[in-house]
Amino acid sequence: MSTFKEIRGQLIKSLSSDPSPATAGDMWYNSTSQTLKGVIETGSWASGGNLGTARSYLAGAVNGTQTAGLAFGGANPSTSNKGETEEYDGSSWAEQTNLSTARRMLAGAGTQTSGLAFGGVAGPGPQNATEEYNGSSWTGGGNLTNAKNALGGCGLQTAGLAFGGFPGPVDTTEEYGGTSWTSGGALGTARRELTGAGLQDAALAFGGDGAKTSTEEYGGTSWTAGGNLNVGRVFMGGSGTQTAGLAFGGNAPPASASTELYNGTAWSTSGNMVSARYALAGGGTQASALAFGGDDTASITNATEEFTFATATKTFTTS
Repeated sequence: MSTFKEIRGQLIKSLSSDPSPATAGDMWYNSTSQTLKGVIETGSWASGGNLGTARSYLAGAVNGTQTAGLAFGGANPSTSNKGETEEYDGSSWAEQTNLSTARRMLAGAGTQTSGLAFGGVAGPGPQNATEEYNGSSWTGGGNLTNAKNALGGCGLQTAGLAFGGFPGPVDTTEEYGGTSWTSGGALGTARRELTGAGLQDAALAFGGDGAKTSTEEYGGTSWTAGGNLNVGRVFMGGSGTQTAGLAFGGNAPPASASTELYNGTAWSTSGNMVSARYALAGGGTQASALAFGGDDTASITNATEEFTFATATKTFTTS
């Protein structure tokens, strides 16, 4: 069995009072209370307000917040491709103006008042259409260089990033400057059905068909390998940044409730979602995220969940 020193590179210190500040993974012996203490990470999901329209393979504003979310596009069995757009205020969703092109398996970026939708499937095949959201309606933006669906996306409306996708899978990356897309550095591994988080010059790509556990980091010109996911999946939800990312749900198969936290080097497990599902969307930060829609293999859902992550000081006892 590994010792604490082998894991953390330091011995457990004896202190007369709890240190401040303390970070996750720290451990010490409090000589005053004669107790062994440490800081642990805690993360949990709770149910939020339901989407007005149940759907899967939808997208969201990945850099939105838990109290200002944006959901758009997707599909359900009754009407196939959807153009519905909904805004979340922290408790309920309100329907807004539809996308100009109803579609599924699209990608999203930006915020609730400055969103970006691109790619997807509408009609006979993959789309290259890009749309920009101003908080009330959508307008056309510059088309992707290559039509694709089941792609990853992240960034802002004026600095978006699109990568991977189908037909393929492909390894291509495109950068959006607010009016047009230009080529970026290729992914290390071509893949589709992947997930993205972060910004155009500090992005994460993880999971996907052909690389279910693989993570890659983008620095603005090229991708480099990051730490592998613990549970390989496709069609996950994602949020956060390159150094504080969050991955949730997905299809392993079967539908997964797994949640993982990325610290810039490695993924660690956190509290499971209330309901396992894939083809969902999300947004927010690692500490405060939003997950909505998806498919639990039995039905398409309108369920929303809210994630809260924090650190806590724990007293360790024998049992």
